[in-house]
This record gives sequence, C-alpha cells and structure tokens, in this order.
Amino acid sequence: MKAIILAAGRGQRLQPHTNEIPKCLLTLDNQTILEHQINHLKSCEIQEVNVVVGFASNKVEEFLGNYDSLGMKINTIYNPFWESTNSLFSLWAARFELNSNVVLLNGDDVFELEVLKQILSNKDEICVPYKIKKSYAAEDMKVQVKNGQLIAIGKDLTNASGESVGVRVFRGEGVEILKRSLEKEIRTQDFNLKWYASSISRIIQRGHKIMTTNIKDLYWHDVDYPNDLENAKININRISSGKKSSKLKIV
Repeated sequence: MKAIILAAGRGQRLQPHTNEIPKCLLTLDNQTILEHQINHLKSCEIQEVNVVVGFASNKVEEFLGNYDSLGMKINTIYNPFWESTNSLFSLWAARFELNSNVVLLNGDDVFELEVLKQILSNKDEICVPYKIKKSYAAEDMKVQVKNGQLIAIGKDLTNASGESVGVRVFRGEGVEILKRSLEKEIRTQDFNLKWYASSISRIIQRGHKIMTTNIKDLYWHDVDYPNDLENAKININRISSGKKSSKLKIV
C-alpha cells in the first residue's frame, strides 16, 4: 500500500502562521504536521508516500530532502494550479499514483497512531472513517451513515452521523472506482472549486458500497484555524506523554 498526502494549499485561514510556509510544515510537538503523518505511515509499514505540493513547494521539497525517510520512498507531485483549485484537482494531479491500494490523507490532518491503525485494519474496498461530535460547524465535512455504510458526504448535510476523518483507504476495485469517479468529476464545470469528497459522493450515487469506521474517542483533528493548531499541539503532547484519548482536550 502507498500513501498520497494532499498538501498543495496555502492555508489562508491560518495566517499569519502560513504567510511563508504551507500548513503541512507548521510545527506540533517538535515535528511538523507532515513529519507527524509520515512517521505514522512508517509505523504502519507504508513504504511509499507521494506528497502533492503547491504553495511554497520548494520549502516542502527542501524539508523532505533533509528528512530521514528511514528507507521509505517519498516523492512530490506539483499542482501548478494550487491557487485556483481545491483537493479534487490535487488528487487528479496524483492520478497516476492510483495504481495500487492507497491511503489518502489531507495535509492538515493530525491524529494519533491508533487512528491510522484502525483505518488500515478495515479490509473493505473503500473505507471512510468518521468521528461523532456534539455539534458540527458549517465547514465540517459531514457524513450520514446507515448500518455502517456511507450514504452521504458533504459540508451542507443535515442530520449528520459524524464528521468525516480526512484519512481514507481504497483497495483493489475501490481504487479503480475512485479513478473513474475522479475522471467524471474533473470534467464538471466547477471542478476547480471541489474537494475530492465530490468523487466519493459520485461513487455513492452510482450505487457502489462505501463502508465506514467510527474512530470514537481516538484523537483526530484537521488544522484549519489558529485555535485548531493550538488544539493539535496540546493533544499531541498529551498523546506523547502517554495520556489516554478519553482525556484529550478540545479547545
């Protein structure tokens, strides 16, 4: 299995932290978000990582050039239209890497190792994890789940079952299904504005089964705003010091 990390965006909502560097290079517990992700992937025996870059791509490539990859194969893929496109096009830029089982990560996902282990232990062709919250913000990528199966995904959903965790796995025929859906979505008029979750929605609409896994009390957070970054720093420190997920603090 390989990994694709979608990290082309600037992270404007995190300014001034991202005035000069992309958010994947923001520092948590003595490591960047990108390093945090790659280390977890390595712990799960993922041997190949492809990072889609855009804003300040030279800084990401310089960081990876100095990173001790511990035998992993790490490549970068440049999205030349990062300023005007979203994650759908970044995944399209990496489409030639969709040739084997793959775990897709958003470049701002911070999570404990057990989250990745749980997701990878699911052997369904497509697995979309989610987390139940007390309330959901307009910007949350929400999901509706019935009997463990994903029936809808999107930011505008009502009656959400949870928030979609941005670490998803595609295996076997699931990879081919994703590629076909991606091909259709990239031909739509407003493709540049879409997240790749639109490809997942298309898969559902075509009648293909997408299974889910609930990460429950395990820690995961996407870093969109400065308070998200502080949240991640606090909780990654707690995880590193061995405290249980049930005691993690959301700020």
